[in-house]
Order: sequence, then C-alpha cells, then structure tokens
Amino acid sequence: MHIPNLLAKKRDGLALAQDEIEWFIQHLHEIPNEQIGAFLMACQINGLDAQETTYLTKAMLEQGERLPPRDSAVDKHSTGGVGDKMSLILAPALRACGAVVPMLAGRGLAHTGGTIDKLESIPGFNTGLSIDEMTTNPCFISRQTAEIAPTDSILYAIRDVTATVPCIGLITASILSKKAAEGIQSLVLDVKFGRAAFMQHSEDARKLAKSMVRVGTELGIEVKAQLTQMDHPIGEWLGNSHEIAESIACLKGMGPHDTMELVYAQANALGFDISESIQNGLALREFKFMLERQGVEPALAQQLLDDPWSVLPRAPQQYTLHAEQSGVVADLDALSIGQVLCEAGAGRSKQGEAIDHGVGIQIHKHIGSPVEVDDVIMTLDGPFGIDMQLIQRLKNSITISDYQVAVSSRILETVTISDCSPT
Repeated sequence: MHIPNLLAKKRDGLALAQDEIEWFIQHLHEIPNEQIGAFLMACQINGLDAQETTYLTKAMLEQGERLPPRDSAVDKHSTGGVGDKMSLILAPALRACGAVVPMLAGRGLAHTGGTIDKLESIPGFNTGLSIDEMTTNPCFISRQTAEIAPTDSILYAIRDVTATVPCIGLITASILSKKAAEGIQSLVLDVKFGRAAFMQHSEDARKLAKSMVRVGTELGIEVKAQLTQMDHPIGEWLGNSHEIAESIACLKGMGPHDTMELVYAQANALGFDISESIQNGLALREFKFMLERQGVEPALAQQLLDDPWSVLPRAPQQYTLHAEQSGVVADLDALSIGQVLCEAGAGRSKQGEAIDHGVGIQIHKHIGSPVEVDDVIMTLDGPFGIDMQLIQRLKNSITISDYQVAVSSRILETVTISDCSPT
C-alpha cells in the first residue's frame, strides 16, 4: 500500500476502508513518525466517521494480547479530573459484591491526576503486573503492559506532540482498544466536561460518550457513559497520597457527598449496589486484599487502613489560604488548582518526570459553604520554599459571593446505546 495515497485520501476528507486502516496499524512500527503525524492531523481536521472509528479500534485491539473473558468482569474509565479518585473506591467495593475487576489505569496527564501515580504513593505497591498475574487476579489496578494494545502507545506519544489529542475518533480507539483487551462484560465511562476537563463543553463530551458507547457495544461490551461536571475539584483531598487517604475514608463510609455520589452512580450503571459492602466493611477488606496481592506487606497494609498518614508521604510545609471576606464560597477553580498542584510537584510537565507524592491540598470549605473573614478555605501541603506565585494563584482560584449559591448534582445525564445513532 502506498502511504502518501492513503494520507492524501484522508487529507481530502474521504473515508478510509477497513483494509487501509488495518494495514496502517499492522505496519505502524515501520512507518516514519512524520507520516504517522500527518495521518493523525488529517484525522483531527476531518474527523473519523463511525465506521472508521470501529475499524481503528478493532485493528489496535488485534495487534496486542488480551486477557481471557471472565464472568462478571467489569471496569470503569474516566476521562480525567481534579480529585477524581473513584477507581480506588469502586474497584474493591465492586469486588466485595462479587464482580471481577481487571482495571488498567494510567498516570496523570497535564493538570489531571492519575490512578497509577496515586497507588505508587503506597510503599511496595506494584503497578506493573504481568499478563499472567492479571489473569489470575480477581481485582487489580495496574498500568498497561507493552503487550496490550501496543500501537496505542506509539499513536498517543505522537498525538501528544502534534496537537491531535482531542480527536474524538482517536480518543475512542485509544480507550476502547485497551478496555476491550481486559476481557470485561460491562464498562461504565465517566466523561467529564467543564473548564478542568479535556472536553470543555457538554456537547463535545456527549459526542465522545456516544462514540465510545457505540464502539464498545460493537466490541461486545455493555457500555454506559455518564456526563459529569468538572468545574470544581472532587472531594476534600487532592494529590497522590492525599487521595489515597480520602479513598480509605470513603471505604470506611466517611466519604464526601460529591465523591460518593459518583461512586454509587458508577456502580449502579454496572448493575451493583455497593452501599452495603461499604457499610459492613467488606469493601475495605477487599482493598486490603488488593494491596497485598500487589506487593504491599500485610502489616503495612493494615497500618495504612488504620492510620493512613503514618504510611503515606506528606510534604513538610503547610500553606493555609484564608477567606478575605465573609460570604459564601461561590467558586473553586479546579483547573487553576490542578495546575498549581502539578507545578508544585504533584504532577509532571513532561513524560517520565518524577513527582512528589506528598504534595496535595485539603479543601476545608466547599461550594455553597458560608465563611467568615480568616476562615481557612484550603491547605496546601508543599515543599519548603515554594514559589509564592503558586500560593497567589490558589488564592485567585477562590471566589466568595454575597449571595447563596446553588449546589447541584455533578451528573448531567447517562448515555446508553439507545441514545446512539446507528452507523
């Protein structure tokens, strides 16, 4: 096949045939990066239609290994947010209800935290399970192996440097090729929109949700997607260690309302009511079992559950931000807060960069909370000698109003296959 002809066809807005897409993915390792970049840019500009997206997803899936299908195997995926720790709570709670949970997760991207980075706050936790270890494990959270959807890592690395990350067809293929490789029966997607989400507007999030639901269904997975708002941080603790600590509180039945609303909704979408498993302690017990199966010493795992901060790293200096007027907290800008956390050390500015798992934030006052002058609104755990411009940006992320502020559900709507147009 002549690659320039294939590129010209996509450049001119024509749909690629199945054999063209399959050939391109099968030979991806041999194709020069500049031609891969040209292909991705043509997809970004002209889009991928429904059929092309399905062909691409299947081609990427078939280039790698898969876990064997298992009864009651379920998973969830989030498009990323600030304070999004639901996977850490959901996986063991689902296992406590009898589900098998083979969860492949990722690292932080830009201002959004990553489940793998959070788990690596825990001493000894192995996020690099082999396929054999995954196959015999009833509930795990691990990073993608080199054998699963290997072409995705090539495409993603080039998307990241060619401004082609937002393409809905490419996002769909990237996510679904990995999820389908897990051998799952059901999948719930948390598709976020808002200023701290990759999809700024609900219309774009809805298009992405429909694309992923449709392709996942064609791959034989029962898929539901929830559109959720990502303007404000989720929960009370943000950062890597900090979100592990809050997840443990959630598993003990002491989680913030907004976090638990999302966790319960995601479980319900998969057909499970996890509330009893959290109340009776079985979900917490399953979390401990997962820790031990992934390398944490049993005594240390128990110590983590009993007293998280005796195990987790925590940055040495506390910087408190106070209310400068009385009123009601009207806004906490999740994008600004996430960017400050990232720049303070909790995230990366480039791939492979080390992070400080102990950097994080505790939010003391939420949207709609009344405050008086000098009330503490948030505390940053950071390094000594932090750039005070970061503290000023945190201050600027807080808006206090004289008027009462309405607090609504984060969940806008649920998308199922019945909401998706036929291909």
